[in-house]
Amino acid sequence: MMCTPSRSALQTGRLPVHVITQLADPCDENGAIPRNMTGLAAKLKLAGYSTHQVGKWDAGMTTPTHTPHGRGYDTSLSYFGHGNWAWTEQEWQGSFDHRTSVPEYGVVDFWDTDHPARHLNGTGYEELLFRERMLSILHTHDRSMPLFLNYDSKIAHYPLQAPRAYQERFAFIADPNRRTYAAMIAFLDDQLANITGTMRELNMWDNTLMILTSDNGGFVLNPDGPCNITEPPSGQPPPLDSNLGHGTACFNGEAGASNYPLRGGKYSMFEGGIRVNAFVSGGYIPPSVRGTKLDGIVHVADWYSTLCSLAGVDPTDDWAAASGLPPIDSINVWPMLSGATAESPREHFLVLPSLLVSGRWKYVQGNTTMHGAAWGGERYPNASTATDPIFDHTIICPPRGCLFDVVSDPHEYHEVSADHPQVVTTMQALMEREAATVWSQPHTQDPMCRQVAKDHYGNFLGPFREI
Repeated sequence: MMCTPSRSALQTGRLPVHVITQLADPCDENGAIPRNMTGLAAKLKLAGYSTHQVGKWDAGMTTPTHTPHGRGYDTSLSYFGHGNWAWTEQEWQGSFDHRTSVPEYGVVDFWDTDHPARHLNGTGYEELLFRERMLSILHTHDRSMPLFLNYDSKIAHYPLQAPRAYQERFAFIADPNRRTYAAMIAFLDDQLANITGTMRELNMWDNTLMILTSDNGGFVLNPDGPCNITEPPSGQPPPLDSNLGHGTACFNGEAGASNYPLRGGKYSMFEGGIRVNAFVSGGYIPPSVRGTKLDGIVHVADWYSTLCSLAGVDPTDDWAAASGLPPIDSINVWPMLSGATAESPREHFLVLPSLLVSGRWKYVQGNTTMHGAAWGGERYPNASTATDPIFDHTIICPPRGCLFDVVSDPHEYHEVSADHPQVVTTMQALMEREAATVWSQPHTQDPMCRQVAKDHYGNFLGPFREI
């Protein structure tokens, strides 16, 4: 449903209800992930992997232990928060409301393994800097070691920004949010083509398993005003150290995505918020299953056990157990992906204490307000979006709860709790059992964090305790 829980689930192998179910600021006093949960990279290090992380982290930085490097990555080039500006890497401070000018302020959120990425700050479009780092990793990698490269693209998160050449490809799209969003996705397509092409050139592709997944559905909120358009100085190229001069930048509201034909979007309980695109590729995939489509359930947390299993490492988190923390929930889904079995071993998961998915059924607790209760058309956003966004539509579940058959009705046109009382009873009992295992900790900002950024790191975000 949103970024911090999904990214924390990937790194820890736990459902968000057993690590974090809310957004967490990088200045969170506890970090998004408890320090005594073993990260995926740390597990793969046990199997001799070289481990690298590039892109958006959004899983805590309270102490050096909470950073990618502290979680087991040999190197990282990343930012810690939910989003940052594409040319200045300054911290994105949330969506604005009818602002007309591009903000040029704030601490810089850009980190290179164990120090501020000052040497790269303001030197180019951030995703291009990520590409250059990944190419460097591939070209310098010691082939005698296996490689784990975790690329966490910022595309397509707010603020929406893309190089002008990519924006020009989509000049035919009238809506500026949608046009810029499409430009970013096109850049991501080229990004992946560049990286996978390099792996082929280096004879690495045939033994590679590539996993692509999103962290949540696309945002379909009110755009809250126009996008900003700035041109470079006459006769000069756009400045690399400024967000100005690069054409369209969208930072009011959160709009531009389309989850068609699914209902809802980011932050909503509908499938448009939690059912995301995913695929696996690479030469490691058995030829017999290449090009096939799988309908089995896979949670983002399941990649933890899947990769540990392929690496020959026990995914059990002994450190967490000794610390009284929840065990991993991750399930090895490789048998389904490889074609060894037809069904997913994942039968159910608790999304939130009030939202459960089990097999073909999705159940939402009674009297819950569900946001995003609308559908976009084939061309969403459209002319009516500014005054009638999908997210503003709501339904309230009856006291018995909402029930959807997301196999026969993935678009959730029909709420069927009245037609299946026994299923409702079964889902309520399962939800009650699973909800009893929910774990959480406080998530408040430490006021010292940004003071440390100013005084210790020269206006860069970084770990603020035990330094």
